Amino acid sequence: MTTGRLLVVCKDDQSLEVIDLASGTTAGRVRASAFTPHEVAATADGTRAYLPIYSDVWLGDPGTDGRAIDVVDLVTVELADTFPIEFASRPHLPIVGADGRLYVGTELDESISVFDPSTRLRVGRLPTGRPQSHMFVLSPDGTRAYSANVDTGTVSMIDVAARSLIQVVEVADEINRISISPDGATVYCADQRQPRLAAIDTTTAQVRWIELPDRAFGTAVTPDGRTLVAALRWTSQIALVDLATSTVTTVIDVPSHPQAIVIHPDGHVAYSACDAANEVVEVALSTGTVSRVFPTARQPDGMCWAPVP
Repeated sequence: MTTGRLLVVCKDDQSLEVIDLASGTTAGRVRASAFTPHEVAATADGTRAYLPIYSDVWLGDPGTDGRAIDVVDLVTVELADTFPIEFASRPHLPIVGADGRLYVGTELDESISVFDPSTRLRVGRLPTGRPQSHMFVLSPDGTRAYSANVDTGTVSMIDVAARSLIQVVEVADEINRISISPDGATVYCADQRQPRLAAIDTTTAQVRWIELPDRAFGTAVTPDGRTLVAALRWTSQIALVDLATSTVTTVIDVPSHPQAIVIHPDGHVAYSACDAANEVVEVALSTGTVSRVFPTARQPDGMCWAPVP
């Protein structure tokens, strides 16, 4: 039985939807404090979720510049708090670090901001050195951060403890999304103009390419490090890549426009928010088939897995 919950941000409804994976039913919905969040992160115990309030427009367009983070109580499934950011930043992706701190991409500041959730204060700034640092990952040991800088087509490598920029890696004309291998040795980001995926060695900063059937968007690597799951947004498919050979082994038709990829901790299934269909799809990785489809509110985008509190 699939365990835990899937937290899904539905942008057009300014909401967070909580799906119970065991029953396949919605456990509740929470309306965010402002328009609109894009991404979500949960604490390790599944009791709280964080929803940065990004903007009322797409990346790079003129519009509102968010400067707050909502806190959702996942026990009661209610909005519990909103804490301000002292500057307009368009906060985007949140990650709860192993150190208990909250890391949030603050793209107008060309940084990843570090917050202490107990005080609601920013306690650190990790510079990306480039605009549009829309998505990022932390290394498994928490010592490095890697941001995907969309329009400059670069990846920033950051020393977390020193709060300093190590290097900016030139990748392509335009990239989006980023994922990391379980051993922290490779980060992956999708070329937005060609059907290929960049694999960047985190030690040497060398870039090699994995060819895809079409352009990818969100990606994630299975816990065993063997398979990369990629959302082929424009063809409404999900591709499974064998990382030992860097080849696509399976392509699965899914509802329209898959975006983010989340892999269940057990490594057996993957999820993607299909924003044009208002659905989340569950894919069984062993068979390469769609196992379930969950209806959601409008335009599902960012997701994360959380244990049941």
